[in-house]
Amino acid sequence: MKNIRIQSAVAHGGRQIIGRLLPGSDLMQGVAELCRGHNISCGIIVSIIGSLQRAEFIYPLPDRSNSIGVRYSDPMQIEGPIELLSCQGTIGLTDEGELNIHMHALISDPTMRVYGGHLVDNGNPVLGTGEFLIQECHDAKILRQHDEETGFSMFNFYSQGSQ
Repeated sequence: MKNIRIQSAVAHGGRQIIGRLLPGSDLMQGVAELCRGHNISCGIIVSIIGSLQRAEFIYPLPDRSNSIGVRYSDPMQIEGPIELLSCQGTIGLTDEGELNIHMHALISDPTMRVYGGHLVDNGNPVLGTGEFLIQECHDAKILRQHDEETGFSMFNFYSQGSQ
């Protein structure tokens, strides 16, 4: 039996923000601007569906030189029209207090081939709509910090006042 290890915190639900990103808006930048406008620094992106002009994302590749055996690909670009089938993510802060958005998506290209990965900033402009539901979290902090074990920058979750 493997050792199960968990890093977690208790959060309480805050506001739910619903709406849509309009055509031409970058998906990552749009969510970041929405969070700034509603003063959200801790939350989850429950869902975004819609369409994109093009998609840009990265995905894990085997790499035995890394401590966990993976590295991320160079950004992959898919020309549209793109169907945004599913998108979820985490909203937190860096150690310096800057907003940080982490989003993954499933998309399909014009041939109905499905791709999935970690969305890249400034590479996913909305085509027709980007309909979203964002859940704010209270009494917790989500901080992106360097993780010694993996060698990557990862989100850590803290109950308010515990970090």
